Amino acid sequence: MPRAGISISRSTAAIAFAAAIMSSSSSTRENAFVHALSMMSGGISDRSVVVGLNAAFQKRFILPPSTPLSPGSVHRADAVEEGLGGKGQDVAVTLRHLWPEAQSRPLALAQFVGTGPGGDAVMSLLADTLGEGGAWDALTVRTKSAMRTCTSIVGSDSTTELVEPSGVIDEEEMQTLLGRIDGLASSGDESLGAAALCIMGSMPPGCPDDTYGSLCSAISADQTLVVVDSVIGLKPLLASLKEKRDSDSYKGGAVLKINASELCRLAGVTQSGSSEADGVSLDELKEAVSSFSSQYSASDALDYMAITDGRHPAHLVKVQDSSMYKLGVVDLTSDQTLYPIGAGDSVAAGTLAAWLNLRSEDASPLDGACRSALAKWRDDISIEGGDESLRDILTAFAFGLSCGSASCLQQENSVVATKDVLGLLGKMPCPSVC
Repeated sequence: MPRAGISISRSTAAIAFAAAIMSSSSSTRENAFVHALSMMSGGISDRSVVVGLNAAFQKRFILPPSTPLSPGSVHRADAVEEGLGGKGQDVAVTLRHLWPEAQSRPLALAQFVGTGPGGDAVMSLLADTLGEGGAWDALTVRTKSAMRTCTSIVGSDSTTELVEPSGVIDEEEMQTLLGRIDGLASSGDESLGAAALCIMGSMPPGCPDDTYGSLCSAISADQTLVVVDSVIGLKPLLASLKEKRDSDSYKGGAVLKINASELCRLAGVTQSGSSEADGVSLDELKEAVSSFSSQYSASDALDYMAITDGRHPAHLVKVQDSSMYKLGVVDLTSDQTLYPIGAGDSVAAGTLAAWLNLRSEDASPLDGACRSALAKWRDDISIEGGDESLRDILTAFAFGLSCGSASCLQQENSVVATKDVLGLLGKMPCPSVC
């Protein structure tokens, strides 16, 4: 990997990538991919990595206006659209809309993409969305199994999601991914690691339970900001985060972003509402946080928990002292059709993007309007004791929630318009202590 002060031309990197693609030897191809990525954009230390292993091809079956979905009935689509659907892909899409210049914040997407027309379509859509120059696909592995398809049925009053099972990942495919990451992360410099890491969603069958923990150990370092939006393999992942936190030179941070109902299930807390849409009461939420923290030794691994609850208020928990803060969300109720699939992934992406900005504004790829809005929102927060890190993450989570709401206004999964995000952020009340 190039050392600081050594410049490698874009044309040289392009030649290396061409060699990777055209090589007939799989081992040579893997080495070429790692070598090419290491030459682009300064290596992994300034790169954001999204781990979302369970990629998907998305189809949207859109019913005619004013037509609700009626189970058992025949429906004729008004339109059928294709797009990206895996949680990791959704995060990458939101980040690229927040960071429109590919080189301003290099982005790599670690995922398994299946074979066939669906997999080819996913790769083409990602190339169109994420753009040239970011080496986003250097951690993407094509598999022998077919690409899964997720189908959204968009009615006038709700959206229903049908999710196909994923193909099994074999040992060779897993080792291919680990080999690329190990090659990227190995440099003899123990402080080398991604600036930001986002771990998203489920894993395909065939992935060991400690896969996310192993990837976290390989990719992150003392300064890495980590957002986790997954409960799969959670204990090994938390163990990996604890190992990082135990370092004397640790300067990073870790947030678990989780849905309130999912947290209650993990913690064994029964909800009083008849469905998830009814939300979780504050007493139930506090009980779930306490039980989860005890069962999973959360204070050893996490700094914060960012808890969403659909249209109900979100909450941020400072894990070390269990203090809790309520963040209201903007009511999107209107006559227009909303597209909520992928909104939670946009929350994770927006939170990470804003957190990076607030940690290092000079190097932020967010545009000036976003930076100004974040600074103003942050200044308006009153924190007893002047906890600046808490002020940062409350602001970042508010920005993430605004991204999630903004994505509901767009038909494509996790696409956001900056003007929508800033408009919604401006309507959010300041957080309050629970």
